Amino acid sequence: MHETAGASGAPDTKKRDREVGHRRRLALSALLACIALVGAVSLGALAQSSTPVVETMAPPAETRVATPPEATESPRNEAVVLLRPETTPTPTPVLAFDFTQPAPETAAVEDDWFSDAVFIGDSRTDGLRLYSGIRGADFLAYKSLMIFHVVGSDRVDQRAVPLNGVGDRKLVLEWLDEKQYAKVYLMFGINELGYGDGGAFADAFSRTVDEIRARQPEAVIYIQSLVPIEPKKAYQTNPASWLNNDNVARYNQILRQVCADKGVVYVDVAAALVDDTGVLPPEGTTDGIHFVRSWYEKWYAYLKTHTVDPAAYAAGQPVAETEEMSQ
Repeated sequence: MHETAGASGAPDTKKRDREVGHRRRLALSALLACIALVGAVSLGALAQSSTPVVETMAPPAETRVATPPEATESPRNEAVVLLRPETTPTPTPVLAFDFTQPAPETAAVEDDWFSDAVFIGDSRTDGLRLYSGIRGADFLAYKSLMIFHVVGSDRVDQRAVPLNGVGDRKLVLEWLDEKQYAKVYLMFGINELGYGDGGAFADAFSRTVDEIRARQPEAVIYIQSLVPIEPKKAYQTNPASWLNNDNVARYNQILRQVCADKGVVYVDVAAALVDDTGVLPPEGTTDGIHFVRSWYEKWYAYLKTHTVDPAAYAAGQPVAETEEMSQ
């Protein structure tokens, strides 16, 4: 009995062992499959997570590479701005004054415009000082003074005159050495008519202009015309044959030529003081030569409306005169 039982139990044990081993292999295979699956999933997740890291790191690298060019370009741009030339306006050219023409009519200047002017002449000019209302200007004027008394000639010596009619007397050129003026006005000729030499008159005027320029290089020089006389009254005052309006007209032509040659301004004062016939009217004169107060006022008013811009004056200077003044 015992032998029969032992013999039949052996196959069952082997069968169970095989089944157990089979289940173990299945379990091991399942475990390995799970491990493989987990590994594959992990590798896939790692692969996916590595891409953003590369992408997020790339921009800083690109930014650092781009920064140096920006830093070097900025100074170059600033340098271009600093070196850009500025536009300067084109200066308006000054029209040169035409010295062959008399001073044109202009807007009236103020009274103080004459505060840096000097008037040189005879008793007519002294009357302008006394009766016209002009203020501030200096006067080197005296009765019977001639242009020859200013620079001298072979027949006439220089004559000393007072400043503004009073005080010490000095030569005209000596007075001009002491003070600078912006305008110099000259009127001579009525006494020179008796001198009887138009050529000497022109030469003396030209030399006077040169002497004034040497002492007053910045001044605008004005030569005023002779004013015609009133014949009847003048004859009663001085019946000399040389005192006539034909000679006045001839000397005015000489003065205009001096102005054109020397580059100084001719002021046709006579135009303001004569009548329609071209002579001094009786109501405008006391003795046929000198004027009443209202005529001196007309003279002054004419001067105020006939001035020349210093820049135009300088621009119109003859070439020879400009070269002499610069030497």
